[in-house]
Amino acid sequence: MNNKIRIGGVTEHFNLPWNLAVEQQKFQQAGVDLQWEFFPGGTGVMTEALRNGELDLAILLTEGFISAYANGLKAKIVKEYITSPLGWGIFTGQKSQFYSVYNRLPKKYAISRLGSGSHLMAMIHAEQRGENIEPTDLIEVRSMDGAMHSLTDNETQIFYWEKYTTKPHVLDGTVRMIGEFSAPWSSFLIVASDTALAEKREAIEQVLKVINEESKNFIASPDSINLLKQRFNMSDEDANTWLQSTVWSTDDTVRKQGLENAKQGLLKIGNVFPGLEIADLCDSRIELT
Repeated sequence: MNNKIRIGGVTEHFNLPWNLAVEQQKFQQAGVDLQWEFFPGGTGVMTEALRNGELDLAILLTEGFISAYANGLKAKIVKEYITSPLGWGIFTGQKSQFYSVYNRLPKKYAISRLGSGSHLMAMIHAEQRGENIEPTDLIEVRSMDGAMHSLTDNETQIFYWEKYTTKPHVLDGTVRMIGEFSAPWSSFLIVASDTALAEKREAIEQVLKVINEESKNFIASPDSINLLKQRFNMSDEDANTWLQSTVWSTDDTVRKQGLENAKQGLLKIGNVFPGLEIADLCDSRIELT
């Protein structure tokens, strides 16, 4: 078995079960040499790493993967990871004149990278509001830290990012949250490159078994709240609320309607083609429900 698996994920609380499994050598015990890498730049950077053969697996935003697939990424969904929708916060600089994203004044959007969630969510939400975002309105800032600098300098005025991850920057006065947004599809998928599936399928299946079990353990553990507070600077209330509202998938099913919803949202902003088949996004072992 080719047992070396290179995997990437964002530096957020969603991936704590992965981090715990690595620390406890769960993958090693299952016969897999799993090499974890954090990607602060998010989904857009990871899809490029998959494309370039730098990663075998990545934990990607649903809309980001579908967009990348439609634009030629050779990869498949091997698991739905977080079934519940992502709670996006909409942020602006502390001294910004914006108090609502619905303000029609001209504005620039901070995005970590083209094809990232911060890009696609801004586009999807603007389409729903009846606004048009021009390419020149998008400013790549590479990461959340880059966005904080950009918003503070008023180079950009609007930024979409997961609200709990960004909350420390609200509490320290760097930015203000001026709205929230949530789309009707799963937060995160586990995606494997076609090359990895051809060469490392047995190891990938072992990885998925381990994370299914670790996710169950995390949900049930009385220590999870304290771990979230310690590692991600979350308050007791936020950790409890987030944990209760977050649903991990622990089987091999993927909800077809969720993928269809994401496809339709991307169609409206021109990021995918109408003939995209949902089944083509998924590995053969996936059960669409």
